[in-house]
Amino acid sequence: MAETDCTVCPELLTRLGAAAGGMRALADLIDREIAEPTQAWRDLLPALAMRARNLAAQAEGRH
Repeated sequence: MAETDCTVCPELLTRLGAAAGGMRALADLIDREIAEPTQAWRDLLPALAMRARNLAAQAEGRH
């Protein structure tokens, strides 16, 4: 059996990895909207907030 590091939870690493990927996608979306806007900021901001909340929930294991 392979040795495992008991101080690192594999489930936590999986959740954080997924959340990190989501954060990168969120940053890419923001960059694209800055470069070439597709919608008004007042419409975009609530969508960005919802994505950020979903990513936080994912990192906490609620998603």
